[in-house]
Amino acid sequence: MEIRFISHIRASNQNGTGFFYIPKDKAGSLGPGDWVRVQASNDIYFFAKTIFYSNQIGIYVPKKIVQNNNLLNNKIEIRLQRINGFYASVSLDGRLYIPQAVAEVQKLKRNDVVLVKAIKDDKIIREKYSKIHITFRGREGRSEYTCVFDKYFHGKEYIFTIEKQTAEVNIEKLNPIIISALKNTHYAFIGGDSVIAFSGNKMPIIINSNIKYCDIAFYLGAYFADGTKKGNSWAICASTFDQARAYLKMHNFLIKDSSPEFIISYTNIYKINPEEVKKELVKIWEDKIGIRVNKTRIREPIGKSPGKWNKYGTLIIREHRIALLDFYNSLLGSLLKEILFNKDKRLAIDFICGVLEGDGYAPATKRGHITISTNKNEATILENILDAVQIKFKIYKEHQNSYFLRIGALEILRNFHFLKDKIFILYPERHKAFFERLKTVGGVRFFIEGHEPTGWVKAWLKENGFLNAEYDTTEKGEELGKNLKNATSL
Repeated sequence: MEIRFISHIRASNQNGTGFFYIPKDKAGSLGPGDWVRVQASNDIYFFAKTIFYSNQIGIYVPKKIVQNNNLLNNKIEIRLQRINGFYASVSLDGRLYIPQAVAEVQKLKRNDVVLVKAIKDDKIIREKYSKIHITFRGREGRSEYTCVFDKYFHGKEYIFTIEKQTAEVNIEKLNPIIISALKNTHYAFIGGDSVIAFSGNKMPIIINSNIKYCDIAFYLGAYFADGTKKGNSWAICASTFDQARAYLKMHNFLIKDSSPEFIISYTNIYKINPEEVKKELVKIWEDKIGIRVNKTRIREPIGKSPGKWNKYGTLIIREHRIALLDFYNSLLGSLLKEILFNKDKRLAIDFICGVLEGDGYAPATKRGHITISTNKNEATILENILDAVQIKFKIYKEHQNSYFLRIGALEILRNFHFLKDKIFILYPERHKAFFERLKTVGGVRFFIEGHEPTGWVKAWLKENGFLNAEYDTTEKGEELGKNLKNATSL
């Protein structure tokens, strides 16, 4: 609502600052400390805060406006409009100083999370979640409230609003994985399933609070194999288009404010013109995944055989936020504890299948086996997981920090109802190679071709409930045969 009246501009001090009173019959609901938009003529306007002086509400007029427009001792028409927020400029380092009155009304405390909005011409031009900082000034210890807004807004003056966000929630309703991730952070709930978390001076992240272990086990297995777990940035590598689409979808699901960059890494084993290669790679990844590639790295081969070479290179999905790295490591740690404590076989196999996407392969010399290449530390983690859910395997040491872990064909058959829909599901080349090799295994041929297996294979099938005492196929065996026929016919 706009207030109009005629007022006399008088001197408020010897420095040239002006002042005018608001007529009592016009003040309405305006009180001391309210922020208003002042229009002193058709082309003079400014923002100000009302004060109480000599039993009446008034407003100071900035010195420059008074002098540039010769307002002193003149009567002019004034138009006032209350604004929702306060008028301020952003400091050189991007900080925004919050008026004491605003802080008191909002009951702001140190590390409270707030939503800051910058408004110009009644439009929100920038909004950002920030954390409250309190500094005590002077002998009396006066509280000074600030938050970080945006250094690119330095020197610019806008109307700002502050909205305190809530950190209150029934903790029992949160998944333990989120409780663990929010430990040692300052956070607030900013939507039905979104939480913003601040950790020290790190850039904050907005995470999905509605996360279940079953939704992320496969993806975190892939991250375990092909993700960065140390350093100053988070990243995961995709070797296929299917992997890139799936990983990006999961990252966007977990991180509500995701903003990754995309880098292609390619080994130029055929020594094609680098610029031609770069142009072709960028086009195909952008077309296939629907992204914009930020960088392309063309590398010369160093002992890399064509058998281990990716035709279209590797897509690196990266974000330069350390808090993201902390969050992913927290997710990974929580999932591993869940698997080991509850001996959850389904979660364990989902996780292992995710690991296979990055570090797994089906050796041509070992029919139907799957192998995971790893290092000493990660080998121990994988051993513990497989032991906990009673999946049999063998582990071999190649070099000082080079190990490989092998799961045999019959062990795959024993767990095929878990594996059938997820083994190399995002790596079509390896998926095809694995099932081609699995078809040559005697136990598999028995179910899909009726081939007579050897005596020890028949004994194994009986021992695991696929055959009965008379060596006839059981209901469990019928289900395995059906699954094998479907999987190997694709």
